Amino acid sequence: MLFRHLASVFVCFVLLPGALARAEEPSFVDTVPSPSVMHDDFQLADGAAWDGRGRLFVPDVKGKRLLVFNLAKPEEAPKVRLEGLAISGCCYQLGQIYISDNGNSRIAVLGNSGPPKTIAQLDPKNRPNDLVVDALGNVYVTITREGVVREISAADYADEKKEAGQGRVVVKNLVTPNGIALAPDGSTLYVSSAKEGTISKITIDAQADTWTASLFAQLDETENGYRGDGMCVDRAGNIYCTGAETTSVFSPKGKRIDQIKTPERPINVVIGGTGGRSLFLSTFGGLYKQSVKQYGVAPNPPMGNQRQNDKIPSTEIPDNIQADLNLVYHNIQGRKLLADVFQPGTKPISPRPMLLVVHGGGWLKGDKTKFRALAIRLVKKGYVAAAVEYRLGYEAKFPAAIQDCNAATAFFRKNAAQFGIDPNRIGAVGGSAGGHLVGLMASGSGEIKLRHTENAEVASLLQAAVVMAGPLQTATGSVAERSKDRETNSNALHWIGKTIGEAPELYSLADAYEKMDQSMPPTLFISGSLDTPERNELSRQRMTELGIPTKLIVHENAKHGHWNRADWIDQVAADIDAFMKKHL
Repeated sequence: MLFRHLASVFVCFVLLPGALARAEEPSFVDTVPSPSVMHDDFQLADGAAWDGRGRLFVPDVKGKRLLVFNLAKPEEAPKVRLEGLAISGCCYQLGQIYISDNGNSRIAVLGNSGPPKTIAQLDPKNRPNDLVVDALGNVYVTITREGVVREISAADYADEKKEAGQGRVVVKNLVTPNGIALAPDGSTLYVSSAKEGTISKITIDAQADTWTASLFAQLDETENGYRGDGMCVDRAGNIYCTGAETTSVFSPKGKRIDQIKTPERPINVVIGGTGGRSLFLSTFGGLYKQSVKQYGVAPNPPMGNQRQNDKIPSTEIPDNIQADLNLVYHNIQGRKLLADVFQPGTKPISPRPMLLVVHGGGWLKGDKTKFRALAIRLVKKGYVAAAVEYRLGYEAKFPAAIQDCNAATAFFRKNAAQFGIDPNRIGAVGGSAGGHLVGLMASGSGEIKLRHTENAEVASLLQAAVVMAGPLQTATGSVAERSKDRETNSNALHWIGKTIGEAPELYSLADAYEKMDQSMPPTLFISGSLDTPERNELSRQRMTELGIPTKLIVHENAKHGHWNRADWIDQVAADIDAFMKKHL
C-alpha cells in the first residue's frame, strides 16, 4: 500500500468536571463519582492496552504474565495470554500486541497465538520502559537509564531477513523518561519524567535525525516526589499522566483540567472499553476503572493479509491503493476532526467520484476504522473513499455530529483537485446511526443550523446517498417513542441531551424525513431481512411522491450490521456500486 502522510491533529476543548456534555460545554468525568476496583490479583499491574473492541491486555510485571480481560463479560476471570516475561508496557496496534519486555531488554510483537517475536534487541544495561505504536507500526520506546526515546521503524522489522537491531535514538538528553503517549494523528509524542515530573512535547519530524523536546506541562510535587509514569491520550487530544498520588489530565495546550484520585499510587492509564469511554488505571493496588465522557483512540486495524476473525472482513490495504490516514478535514476551536482517505494509486484520466463513509454506533460510540473494510472495497471499484470521524454524543451533543459530516463534504468539495475527485460527484454511505446522518446530509443540506458557522456558505449537498438500516425519522416514529422520558435511557436522548417533550425542536431539526424536498439526491436503502426492512417505508413513499429516485435492497437472512460481515460485505459493496454508477 502507499502512504502519503499522517496529518497533524490533536487539540480539544477545556474539560470541566461535572459539566453537562454539550458541544459548548464538554465534560470529562462521567456520573460515576470515583474509580472502582476492577481486579486486584496482581503482583504489580502496569501499562495496559485496549484492542479497540472488547479486550483489555494488562501486564503483571512482577508476576511475569499478561492477562486478557473480556470487557463485554466483566464477571469472567481474566485469561493468561503469556507467562514468564516481565512486561512493563504494551500497546495494541495493527491487530497485534507490542510489548516492552523489560526483563529481556527487548521489544516484541505478540499475535493472536504463539510466542512473541523480537523486533528490537536492546542493551541489557538500558532496559525499555514504556512504549507506544503509531498507525503504521512505528514503535517509540522510553529508555529511562539512557535518557532517550528510541524509534523502531516498521520498515526495519518488517524485513524478515534483517536481524533485530536497537532502533535509533530520536530524542536525547531527557531526565528519567518514563511514560509515553502519542497524539491521535501520530504527529506528536508526550513523555513524562519520573524524577522531575515534567511532561515533554516532541514533534515528530521524519526528515530530521533527532527531535527536540519542549516543556509541555508539570506534575505536582508530593512528599514522595513527582513519579511521572504511564500516559495516554484520548480521541480529542487530552493527555492523561499518572503521578505520585493522582492521574492528571491536561488539555492539548498544557492546561491541567482534572485530576483523578485512586486509593493507591497510579502507574499507567489507558482509555477503551466496549463503549470506548472507560479509563483503566493500573495502580499498586490493582486495576481500577472510571467512566469518562471522552473516547479512547481506537487502534489501527491490520493493513496486511492477517485475519483476526473469520466473520470480520479483511482490512488489508493493497499495494495499488493509496492511504492518507488521519487527515484533518475540519477544526472546531482547536478540536481537529480526522478522516482516513483511500484512493486508487494510479493517476486518474478524469476526476473520480467520491464516497464519504459514515460509521454507526447509536450516535454514542464507534470510530472511523470500523468502515475501513467497506471503504477499501469501494476504492477497488474506482471511487475515492473517506472514512470520517465525527464527534460522538458524550463528547458533544447534537447537532455536532451532522455539522461534522457536512464539514467533511465541504472540505473535499473545496479540495477536490488535491484528491483527484469530481466536486459534482460526491456521495455518502452510512450504516445504522451513520445511515441516519447520511440521510440527514441528503435531505437537510439547505438547513444552515446543520452546518458549522465557518463553512455555512459552502455547498454540502450530496449527489447520491446510501442509507443502511438507519432511521430517518426522529421527531416521530420509534426514535421519538423511545425518547419520551429519561427512564427509557434511549441513545437519541443521550445524543440530543433532552427528551422529545423537553426539546421537540431539536428532534425536528434531526429529522431527515421532515426535510425531504425535490432537492434531495437519489437515495438507496439497504437492509437485512432479519433487521427492519420496513423502517423507512414512509421516507421512500415521500421520495417517490417527490420524484426522487429511490430503491430498497433487502438481503435475505442478514442481520443489522451485516455490511461489516465477511459473508456480506462484497454484496453490499456491489449493490452500492451499481446504484452509484447509475446516479452519481
